Amino acid sequence: MEILNYDGLANLLIVLAIAAAVAGFMAGLLGVGGGIIMVPALYYAFTVLDFDIVTRMHLSVGTSLAIIIPTSIISTKTHMEYDAVDFKMVKSFGIFILLGVISGTFLAVNLKTPALVLFFSIFAFIVGLFLFLRGKN
Repeated sequence: MEILNYDGLANLLIVLAIAAAVAGFMAGLLGVGGGIIMVPALYYAFTVLDFDIVTRMHLSVGTSLAIIIPTSIISTKTHMEYDAVDFKMVKSFGIFILLGVISGTFLAVNLKTPALVLFFSIFAFIVGLFLFLRGKN
C-alpha cells in the first residue's frame, strides 16, 4: 500500500468532511443521509487508501451501520429525558427490526462485493425515488 501524499490526504479529508456535512443536513431535513451519503464516501475513501477491492464495500456498509449503535443510544436517552419515547410503538415493530437485522447481516456476509454494490445502488435509487414521489407529504 502506497503512502498518501499531503495533497491526497487533504483531498480525502475535504471529501469526507463535505460528505459528513451533507449526510447530517439530509438526516436533519429528510430523515435519511447517513448510509445513503456516507457509504459512497467511505467507499471512495477506502479506494483512495488502496484497500482491497474485495472488502471495500463491506467495510463501507459495516462502518456506516456501526455508527448507528452509539447514535441510537444517545438519541434514545435524549428523547427519554423529554418523555418523548413511545415504547408501546417500539415494541409493536421490534420483531421487524430483528428480522431486518438478521436478513441484512445475512446479505452483507454472503454477497460478494459487486453484488453488494449493486444491491446498495438499487436500494439508494428506490429511497431517492420514494422521497421524490412522496411530494410535500
